[in-house]
Amino acid sequence: MFSNATKYAIRTVLLLASKDGLEKYKVSDIAKKLDIPKPFLSKILQKLAKANLVSSAKGRGGGFYMTGENLDKTLLDIIDCIDGRNVLDECILGQPTCSDENPCPLHRYYKDIKRDLLMVISDASVGRLSIDLKQTV
Repeated sequence: MFSNATKYAIRTVLLLASKDGLEKYKVSDIAKKLDIPKPFLSKILQKLAKANLVSSAKGRGGGFYMTGENLDKTLLDIIDCIDGRNVLDECILGQPTCSDENPCPLHRYYKDIKRDLLMVISDASVGRLSIDLKQTV
């Protein structure tokens, strides 16, 4: 459903959030730690920073980090930034036209799942997810 870019963006944001803004990460360090190609990650981080989903500092001691405002952002904000909100409206089977009037075989089942997923990801803040991840590790 989500592109690799969005999956990488979520993993990156959660890594940054795990340090509570105390540590700045260089792109190369994030790429190595998460096994993401550095040039691809650079583009993702640029988008995230432009959308104020992560913060960055240039120069010596610079890098990417999270502020309190960044931690309040949701998974939906990240998905919207990278893939666009319409990714959630796409047909689960990849049909070009799928709606209540012209449904694919799974439309009626996926419609409810999609509604529930949207509710969960629009409520899931990065900060809360980071805390939950720390407790499960």
